[in-house]
Amino acid sequence: MTGYQETLTDPSYHRQVVVQTAPQIGNTGINAEDDESDRIWVAGYVVRDPSRSYSNWRAGGSLEDRLAVEGIVGISGIDTRALTRHLRERGAMRVGVSSVDDDRGGLLERVRQQPEMLGADLSAEVSTPQRYTVEADGERRFTVAAIDLGIKRNVPRRLAKRGVTTHVLPASATLDDIRAVGADAVFFSPGPGDPATADGPVALARAVLSARIPLFGICFGSQILGRALGFGTYKLGYGHRGINQPVVDRITGKVEITSHNHGFAVDAPVDRRHDTEFGAVEVSHVCLNDDVVEGLRCLDVPAFTVQYHPEAAAGPHDADYLFDRFAELMNTNA
Repeated sequence: MTGYQETLTDPSYHRQVVVQTAPQIGNTGINAEDDESDRIWVAGYVVRDPSRSYSNWRAGGSLEDRLAVEGIVGISGIDTRALTRHLRERGAMRVGVSSVDDDRGGLLERVRQQPEMLGADLSAEVSTPQRYTVEADGERRFTVAAIDLGIKRNVPRRLAKRGVTTHVLPASATLDDIRAVGADAVFFSPGPGDPATADGPVALARAVLSARIPLFGICFGSQILGRALGFGTYKLGYGHRGINQPVVDRITGKVEITSHNHGFAVDAPVDRRHDTEFGAVEVSHVCLNDDVVEGLRCLDVPAFTVQYHPEAAAGPHDADYLFDRFAELMNTNA
């Protein structure tokens, strides 16, 4: 019943249409606290049954009004679970939703003319134009430079709870920018688009690895590290979406129920360690549904990543411990 506000305002959904399989959306309205960024990023929104009313003590308005204010097209009365099955059989595809044009042939042609996600360079379009800072809660223990490739607000919030002051830097940041804020470590954020296009962030990740500065990446940030280590990336058929994806942490053997939102993955061997320019690397997390790589761990430099979302504000929170692991990495390398 909740969580749709976080999804709508997640920059990783830039230029994507989101389909909700929950049958009714909008029950709790929209509030001023749960946005993950300054705006709605989805290109369109598809639900089966928009709630006719909302009720929550924090609500300040309706979902429909918020979509209208920001000019986001939505469509309802769709069998969204049947649509989901269709996408899982045939793969993610381009789509158009219109409230002003009923020419099906013309709309189809417009959809076919739209660029595909493969090859899309989008992280710079969602990144902050200038640096900003989120202070630690209480005493500051560490300082982190977060490279904004589409960061969500809950990342610096989770770090702040662990005594971390986070300086959020644009996607174009350099190693000099990282050193200028006195960073103890670097975080590469989630974000939209094809990681094969992100040559600038990949070059920065390689510089961070060479400098032996602790590095943690999430989702798009995991793909950036993968490329920096020499691995390729590829587009999944229909991606991993939703909040119930089982992932095994190979370090602990624990299975976590995790939140996913990725259409690309790292092409790395899951059955053995791999030697790279920066030393040995192993796949630390694997999706139990399809054996897709869900995390990387460097054994000779202080760096690790996960492909899923331990910062998911709406949950689940099984993987929140990864922020503790990041703090431990900074403490070990202090």
